[in-house]
Amino acid sequence: MKLLVLGGTRFVGRAVVDALLDSHDVTVLNRGTQPLWDGRITQLVADRDDTRQMADAWTVAYDAVVDVSATVPGHLRHLPRATEIPRYVFISSAAVYSRESAAPPFREDDRADGDAIWGGYGEAKATCERLLREALPARSLTVLRPPYVYGPHNTEQREQFLWARMAADQPVFVPGDGRTRIQFCASRTVAETVVAAVEGRLPTGTYNVAEQRGYTFLEYLAVLADVIGLPAARIVPVTDPSVPAREYFPFRQAELTLDVSRLAALGLVPDVDLASGLAATLAWFRRNGGLPDEPTPREYAWRATTPGASPWSGQGGR
Repeated sequence: MKLLVLGGTRFVGRAVVDALLDSHDVTVLNRGTQPLWDGRITQLVADRDDTRQMADAWTVAYDAVVDVSATVPGHLRHLPRATEIPRYVFISSAAVYSRESAAPPFREDDRADGDAIWGGYGEAKATCERLLREALPARSLTVLRPPYVYGPHNTEQREQFLWARMAADQPVFVPGDGRTRIQFCASRTVAETVVAAVEGRLPTGTYNVAEQRGYTFLEYLAVLADVIGLPAARIVPVTDPSVPAREYFPFRQAELTLDVSRLAALGLVPDVDLASGLAATLAWFRRNGGLPDEPTPREYAWRATTPGASPWSGQGGR
């Protein structure tokens, strides 16, 4: 098929393009700020905030569109042309779920107008979903909602943030008692689900996409330590709720878990378990810049008063 990927050169978008390339003709549309890595990719250059650039770049018909890059409603100004597309796959987020009306694990039919804890990101993604549903026939739209995504090329400081501290023998400051539960999805899993959607093996609709089980912060840290082959992390609990968790830890102190039974019922359960997915991710980081220990300002201050810690190690990547 002739496919258009909106975005397509960073993290999740790159994984999606890699998964599509072997069987399909892939064009990416983005600002052109990242180099292409495969000669089979066609690139169109446009800024999604510029309606004229989008109209000038998007001039031909495609069998399917995969939208990785829309994060705000203004990115959907191209919708009149999108109505001509037989299949439209939108990568949304679990941040659309509102914990004011439902408790995790969230299901696809729970209220999904965004949650304020994500600083506007969830509300914006939820609005994008709504605009797409209003503009496109139900038979053409598939919405995928992953929780925390990890994998090679990850631009978010998550797994690499924690590995860096372990490798430098520095403490990991953990919110509360470490029992907050979170859930993960490999970028490869998102990509494989996209392939199933554009090829018609996944019926149109809305799906949570994730590994089936969740992990507490402490369980996640144990998996990370096992994968990197180091002793368990030196954990320092942070019991002061006035200090935002994101000042010293990769995740907010808020449970984020999903019910993935809708996808599982279709036989599309992710085949990437967390440990094996993280092992491949670690190998990629080691080949591409290592794991430097770069404390946040909050960590820097706390390390000065934490036994056995040094404010700045400059080490990492073991």
